[in-house]
Amino acid sequence: MFSRREVFTESFLPRDLPGREMQLDDLSGVLEPATGGEPAQSCWVIGPSGSGKTSTSRFLLEELHVDFGVPWVRVECVGASRWELLRDIAAEHPKVAQHNGMGTAQLLTKLDDADSDPFLIVLDEFDGLEVPEVLIDLDRIDNVSMICIGHDEAEAIASVPNSVDDLRNGPTVRFEPYTTKAMVKILQARADTGLQPGVVDDDQLERIADEVAGSARYGVQSLRSAVELGEERGHTSVTDEDVADSFEHAKARIREQLLASLSRQYHVVYRVIREAGEDGIRPADLLERYREQSDDPRGRQAVMKYRKKLKRYGLIDCEGDGSSRWHRWWAVDDTLKAPLREPVL
Repeated sequence: MFSRREVFTESFLPRDLPGREMQLDDLSGVLEPATGGEPAQSCWVIGPSGSGKTSTSRFLLEELHVDFGVPWVRVECVGASRWELLRDIAAEHPKVAQHNGMGTAQLLTKLDDADSDPFLIVLDEFDGLEVPEVLIDLDRIDNVSMICIGHDEAEAIASVPNSVDDLRNGPTVRFEPYTTKAMVKILQARADTGLQPGVVDDDQLERIADEVAGSARYGVQSLRSAVELGEERGHTSVTDEDVADSFEHAKARIREQLLASLSRQYHVVYRVIREAGEDGIRPADLLERYREQSDDPRGRQAVMKYRKKLKRYGLIDCEGDGSSRWHRWWAVDDTLKAPLREPVL
């Protein structure tokens, strides 16, 4: 039915970025000094999951690189150590030579000594950052600008050390869920590029757009699931039944992808909650069992942060707002197991 599965990834966007023209203009304005060889101001890119924060930022930064030669790197914050973040940044810095086997101090020296033009660092999933001291490191490096992508602005800014004034006071580019019209256009672009004509019709695309409440991630995966279900069932085109069944398939795939993207400590917390079954587990018991099962247990505040992100990802749920010590937490899909990783030695 289709020939290009990459069109069903979130990174594939129509060239005109439907529904994100204003955010593209705002972010372009913030980063414009870098096109003239000056460091840009560090900034925030804030919005709900699936609203196009990362894909829009990537689109713009690639344009800046192609048109003006501005180098950039994207690093995932979730569960990464200070050394891992600096290592990944150094690997993409155009003026940092061989860095394999270097420790944190050596990496910092290499980055500090690099005589560089503006260099843009995307700190994605910023709310998963566990080492705020790395922000002090990056703030001290000449010509480096940070683009911090997260979900909650107040929570994100609160985690920034007071000394990193440029970031704390940086401008914010806000993203809202896509409109239904924009979602239809996004889905149509994928259908036009990756599917044979007539495989999916306009009414089916609009039904998907209506269902997914402005989340490109959910919309793209629903379209993919509808096509795959049609193939599995031997249909020559997507049927309305395939579309109706696609949404749960898409949710399950997204949950699996999101859980896999998290670090080991998140997986331990998730496993403890999942093993508690449908009756759920109270926060105090969760903390105790987590400490028993983790090879490198973190404190209560860290566990609360893991729990909050797991809920934001739709992997766990709770009674009420989950703030009471008597509230219980449970796994949304008790068939989904955590891909527990071996500890890094």
